[in-house]
Amino acid sequence: MLMETEPYIEYRDTPLLDHQHEFLDADDAWLLGDGGRGSGKTYVLCCKLFDRASHPQAREGLFRQRLIDLKTTTLRTLLEGDGANPPVLIPGSYTHNSALKVIKLNGGGEIIYNGMDQGDVGREAGSTGRGSSMNLTGAAFDEWVEMQENTVIQVSGGVRVKVPGLPLQRYGVCNPSTPAHPLAIRFGITDPSTAHPRARRIEMPAKDNFFNPPEFLEELASLTGVARMRYWDGLWVGADGLVYDRFLRSKHVRDWEQPERFEKGQILGVDDGYTDPFVVLDYGIDPDGRLWCRNEVYESKLTQSEKIDRIKSLWRGDCPVVVDNAAPDLIESLKRAGVNAVPCDKGPGSVNYGIGVVQSLLACECDDGEPWLSYSSNCTNTIREKESYEWKPGISGVKDQPRDTNNHAMDAERYALRYITEERGGRVLSSGVTDQDAGAKWSYEDARKDDDWGW
Repeated sequence: MLMETEPYIEYRDTPLLDHQHEFLDADDAWLLGDGGRGSGKTYVLCCKLFDRASHPQAREGLFRQRLIDLKTTTLRTLLEGDGANPPVLIPGSYTHNSALKVIKLNGGGEIIYNGMDQGDVGREAGSTGRGSSMNLTGAAFDEWVEMQENTVIQVSGGVRVKVPGLPLQRYGVCNPSTPAHPLAIRFGITDPSTAHPRARRIEMPAKDNFFNPPEFLEELASLTGVARMRYWDGLWVGADGLVYDRFLRSKHVRDWEQPERFEKGQILGVDDGYTDPFVVLDYGIDPDGRLWCRNEVYESKLTQSEKIDRIKSLWRGDCPVVVDNAAPDLIESLKRAGVNAVPCDKGPGSVNYGIGVVQSLLACECDDGEPWLSYSSNCTNTIREKESYEWKPGISGVKDQPRDTNNHAMDAERYALRYITEERGGRVLSSGVTDQDAGAKWSYEDARKDDDWGW
């Protein structure tokens, strides 16, 4: 609960929203407040920071990815105020040493602050070197999604100073990001089963903040696409520029009640790698021809024999295993092991063509409304890449090629799905690359006349 200090009595007269009160009172080990723009996130973070730092023995940390952003936004809210809002820390109630980045509260504890982009954060957070331990009672993170997970873990490891009446806590606020972001995983935002057992998420919708000027809310509500979903609706969705912008977890991630229905046929896609991940994707096919990515292998530093073993553990015995044609040794080794390995088809435009194939499958639905292409929830790396694979901006600003990152499973998928759709007679009518709004179209009618459809 909030401490009854004199500055707090002055501060408490400022009205707060319900979700801000909830955030202030929460004492969970991991605490996240997320929502759209103008939802009062930074303000309430500073209030909680002040409340905790008011304890005489407290040593609270305050962090943002870039020190310059911390100084111009978070510290401004904390020390100077924004608009009609007064500063969270009352002038005269503290001393501020900007050189050491330390704020000492009169009669209370202290706040140390820094940017994650400053080298001394990592050293103090428990890695190596002089002063290698940052002993904190708590750590506050503003715009948490900007930070690398490894630096968050380093700083969080310094939250270990226990004082009476003050629970150890890592708490922060942010705008929503992609569903594959480590925060979304830690707080179970898209999949509750991934949530840390002592983590709590508090939603802070921008539309609920009636302190905002009406014209600001009107402008926010007028946003479209991903911007509206993130900054107005507060949803964790993929960014603008995603290659597979049609992919939705709510639609395409399926743990089918009757997985045995996908035993009609099988296709495996393989992207070779050693330092980069070696990826195998296993697609089952049902009698209607829909595809389900039911298993994945996503490992690095495997030997050739280990790679063959991984493939054979998924292979049913006669289906094609479509392998990156840049790995002829692996293809030959698989053939010698009795596996029906075939090289993928590469050439000018093959990447964008293959993306069009996958886009088509994501866009199409069966008669029952279910997607042609779906993914088991245990294919976590494939789903993560699906939500992170982006177009590369061209010279004119047009996105014409995908970035060469977050694409190992995406490559394996393209190899397999292009192969099987062409084998079954499917035709890409438009790739969806030059006209993403129109999307990809797929024709199955000729293929479905075949009695062996889906093999």
